[in-house]
Amino acid sequence: MLKKFGLAAGALALVGTPIALQATERASAPVSGEQELGGSGALIGAIAAAVLVGFIVLTATDDDEPVSP
Repeated sequence: MLKKFGLAAGALALVGTPIALQATERASAPVSGEQELGGSGALIGAIAAAVLVGFIVLTATDDDEPVSP
């Protein structure tokens, strides 16, 4: 009996969730009051370029000496 009740409650929850979410209204924030979270794109690009150049310099060293004697 308890197993059937659990299955019925789960099925009801699966069916009822989209209906309940459809009835709610979306709240939107005013655009003028938002903060700029993105920051400067130029700064991020400069950091990415520096990391790329550093990676190339570190991996392009001429250390192709054999390890075995």
